[in-house]
Amino acid sequence: MLCGMDRDITTIAETQHGVFTADQAKAQGYSREAIRHQARARHWDPLGDLVFRMAGSPRTWEQRLMAVVLASGPLAAASHRSAAALLGVPGFDRRGTPEVTTPRRHRYRTDDGIVHRWRPFPDHHLTVTDGIPTTRVARTLVDLAGVVHPGRLARAVDNCLASEMVGMESLRATFLELAGRGRKGIAAMRAVLGDREGDYVAPASELEALFLELIVAAGLPEPVRQFNAGDANDWIGRIDFAYPSVGVLIELDGRRHHSALLDRQADERRDARLRAAGWRHVVRLSWSDVVHRPAEVLALLANLLAGGAVA
Repeated sequence: MLCGMDRDITTIAETQHGVFTADQAKAQGYSREAIRHQARARHWDPLGDLVFRMAGSPRTWEQRLMAVVLASGPLAAASHRSAAALLGVPGFDRRGTPEVTTPRRHRYRTDDGIVHRWRPFPDHHLTVTDGIPTTRVARTLVDLAGVVHPGRLARAVDNCLASEMVGMESLRATFLELAGRGRKGIAAMRAVLGDREGDYVAPASELEALFLELIVAAGLPEPVRQFNAGDANDWIGRIDFAYPSVGVLIELDGRRHHSALLDRQADERRDARLRAAGWRHVVRLSWSDVVHRPAEVLALLANLLAGGAVA
């Protein structure tokens, strides 16, 4: 039967993915000797000198991350790739090495995670996700600039903008807060933001981003993104990409979408309306087309654009 102290520390552990600090145990009345006794009895599993795991609790990626956050100090937070995974940024999974930022004067070193050191977080840079202190989306993207390839950074920024996880104004403001000398990734993030000035429209999906990369690499003119098409009577729909001057519309069909019969029939009806409205070509490209048959896609587009004499 659990005593009051045991119940209290168990309750704390349950809110922290099964882990807690020695200081939290002491705050519930445990002495140093009592803490050592719990560890010797294997009721608590030591995770370094500062953090314990409640025996029997599920071993998860979130628990590993929470343990590194707690070990890194009371003002630490999940950051960089771990924060991106927690926040649901596409392309970042809840696996791999936990990554944390702490303002501690002496950097906490561990083989269980990557610990970055930076000055204390402003309150508006932090949130809590699944019970874990986490950097917000804008701060996370700026942090990512220092640890991932520029192409992956650009993709992450576009995904967050397209899904409205972050706004451009908020992202720029956070960048300016952090754009000091000596911070890794500032040049990369400045370049990404510079490419997204004005009325930039972020690609709405990974497939759209890949398609744009293909177009740019081939030297073809960039299409208009998220184009609103209609006829004399009504709006027909928003199209992924368009070359209005030559009457070409391009729709990208993702890996998991547009496969059911009803979806295909709806697409066919909309394509027929668009052709009736005067659009010469309505091109539908799949994930397999863009990823596995890029040469064929480029040949098709080059032929259509040459026919319309697009500069």
